[in-house]
Amino acid sequence: MRRNSTSSLGALHPVLFMLLVYVISVVLAFFVCRMIYFSLHNETSSSTEMNLDKLEPLSAAR
Repeated sequence: MRRNSTSSLGALHPVLFMLLVYVISVVLAFFVCRMIYFSLHNETSSSTEMNLDKLEPLSAAR
C-alpha cells in the first residue's frame, strides 16, 4: 500500500517560499532606503565639489 500523506516539508513549501520572498524584499528595501538616505544626507555639499564659490558671475547678468 502506498502512503497517501505528504511530508511536512512538502506541506510547508508554500509557507517557506513566501517567507523567502518576504526576506528578500525586506533586504532589498533596506538597501534601497539606505542608499536614498545617504544620497540625501551626504557629508560633502555639492557646491564644494563643483567649486561654485570660485566661478565668475555670468556676463549676461551684469
